[in-house]
Amino acid sequence: MSLLFSDEIDQTEELTHLIFQWLNEKGYSQTISSLEIESATQQNPSVVKFGGQLEYIYNEHKELQASMKTEDTLLDEDPDLNELGDGVVHQHLHDTLGSVHSANILCSRFSPFKDSNLIITGSTDKSIKVTNYATKSLVNELTDVATGAIISLDFNPVNPELLLASSMDGSHSLIKVTKEGDIELLQKFKDHIKYVVCVRWSPDGKKFATSSYDKSVGYYVEDPNNQGQYILEKVWNFTATIESIIFTPESSHIIAAVRESNYIHYLNTDSDSGYNIDRYNMNSNGDDHVSFSALEFSITPCKKYLLVSTDRNRLILFKLYSDKQLRNFYGATNEFFVTTRNIICPSGKYVFSTSQDNLIYVWEVANQKIIAKLDGHRSSIRDLCFSPDKMFLASCGFDKKVNLWSKFSSLDN
Repeated sequence: MSLLFSDEIDQTEELTHLIFQWLNEKGYSQTISSLEIESATQQNPSVVKFGGQLEYIYNEHKELQASMKTEDTLLDEDPDLNELGDGVVHQHLHDTLGSVHSANILCSRFSPFKDSNLIITGSTDKSIKVTNYATKSLVNELTDVATGAIISLDFNPVNPELLLASSMDGSHSLIKVTKEGDIELLQKFKDHIKYVVCVRWSPDGKKFATSSYDKSVGYYVEDPNNQGQYILEKVWNFTATIESIIFTPESSHIIAAVRESNYIHYLNTDSDSGYNIDRYNMNSNGDDHVSFSALEFSITPCKKYLLVSTDRNRLILFKLYSDKQLRNFYGATNEFFVTTRNIICPSGKYVFSTSQDNLIYVWEVANQKIIAKLDGHRSSIRDLCFSPDKMFLASCGFDKKVNLWSKFSSLDN
């Protein structure tokens, strides 16, 4: 039972009633009437148990912020985090690919070759397709790689022809995609018994990891007896599903997003360490209450910070290997059952996130302010990725579309 509210209501309604209470206490009756109309919510003073709660929360927040700004914290923070960007971000809809797949598109990646116009997509139609986004023509496809939807894709950062793909059938595959768009299955794995929701290469390109709804993370290395093939080296088992993974910049740890946990888990890939796990509490007050869990990760271009999307309308920027919160981003709507995605722009100055209202939210890192909302999808957005030349941000989703976003509108060209 809530200590603050008399009824069980969602977060948006809770915030609305706190605003109603503050407006009522200040005597802003006309504003209350406008808020009732725009929020489609009736003011009900009995919903909030105690008076003055918005001001109380504000004062508590000020005290917390002051306590967090210790000398050590200030020394830890990179001055670049406080530098504003130039305001030029990928927010203009450049083009739409509307006929790549006949079903929901769950994942996408640009070919890493810089002079390539290829984008690779995976769908609930169980196929992987290679499309020339400049001509909107299908270049190639792989239709027999899995018996379930294709959920996740990731290109090797060192060898641009090697692509990982995972499926809802519990399998994942190593695939070759050439610069010209030729596509070939190299190796197939069936080490998980449920959805393989995420596959990720290490930054050094020598190993990869998988996460699954069977509550495990798999770690793969190249087979010493069979060059070009990979073998399962280690499995970590958890008590809840793993939504996402990412390697640390030096490729030594896998960071895992575990449902129903208030910790970020760092899995050491060094066998000499016993493959130990380090945990960092996401609760700023240090308690062990699971008020939110991690869902998705990105690492900043400077390789110092970890961006975490949570299941509670919040993204948090942490220092790597730390529980230190440096930025919090609010505004997007992402609840417990959502599969949100985030990405950081190449300059490191802006953060992009999907949202349940089918928009892509863009924040400036320095001041945590929303600077844009990208409106181009009519259903859930499932993936975000940048082109290797940084000209385009691609988004794809349940409306069966791939949208390409540019820094400049067509009027600027």
